[in-house]
Amino acid sequence: MAKKTNKYAGFQAVEDVTGIGAYIGLGRPIDLEDNTTRIALVGALLSMAAVTAWLLTGNIDVMDAAMGGVGVALAFLFSFMLAQELDPDRKLGGIIGGFLTLVATLYLGEGNIVVMLWLLFVIRMLNRTSGSRHKIGDNVIIIGISGWLGSQGFWLYPLITASVYALETQIPGGYFRSWYLAGLALCTCFFADFNFLVQNLSMVYVWLMCATFVIFLPEIRAAMFTEAKGDRNNKRINPRRLQMAQGVFLMIIVALSYLHGDSQAQSLVPAFMAAIGCGLYLVPALMQKKK
Repeated sequence: MAKKTNKYAGFQAVEDVTGIGAYIGLGRPIDLEDNTTRIALVGALLSMAAVTAWLLTGNIDVMDAAMGGVGVALAFLFSFMLAQELDPDRKLGGIIGGFLTLVATLYLGEGNIVVMLWLLFVIRMLNRTSGSRHKIGDNVIIIGISGWLGSQGFWLYPLITASVYALETQIPGGYFRSWYLAGLALCTCFFADFNFLVQNLSMVYVWLMCATFVIFLPEIRAAMFTEAKGDRNNKRINPRRLQMAQGVFLMIIVALSYLHGDSQAQSLVPAFMAAIGCGLYLVPALMQKKK
């Protein structure tokens, strides 16, 4: 009789039980020695200065202008960071996404940084680019943000969060306690404002969703050949986890935009741009690799 295998074994991250690593597993270090990261930081700082100066020309209060500049810089950085999760092998896609975010902000407005933080941690939980599973601090961020957004009338967030936790248990190296966290996320629905009124979704966001889906879709195939490694365990990222994260990402941005309308579509603009940036850089990057 064959020995029963443990589906939760394998691909397990090496846990850092000291310092902040004992509470935050999905945090990733900023590598200032990496040229792409330095370009992203410089780009964010320049965009902050440019936007602040531009707002000041419109007789806007200095503090409001500064906050506007900071908001744009954060949108640039979050777009860059999310792109690193969607395609950890090709970092320059994040630079393209960051500059696309700047352009999109001029026409569509700023994204929501809180929403982007939630999305960033959800994707990291699935792909484990940090080299560690989610821990108590990560769960507080993910469930806390989704619960708060649910109470603001965006009821889909706690439902998606619960679903992602449940899904995480079923992919290689899944953490079995994610079942309990899925239940906890589902409990926050009691505080959600379930408003099922039809939300307006402008055609510009419909076209943006379509463009993102078409341009980013090849990334899911390319993820099968990933050579990226987790930050903490220095082991190759599981391609199935990376593909799952990419697929969930597409479903999240489409579902939130469709069911919650323009407000959430605008919040996700840096995410759309991150995916488009990754897709635009993928083809030339692969062609250059083959030469």
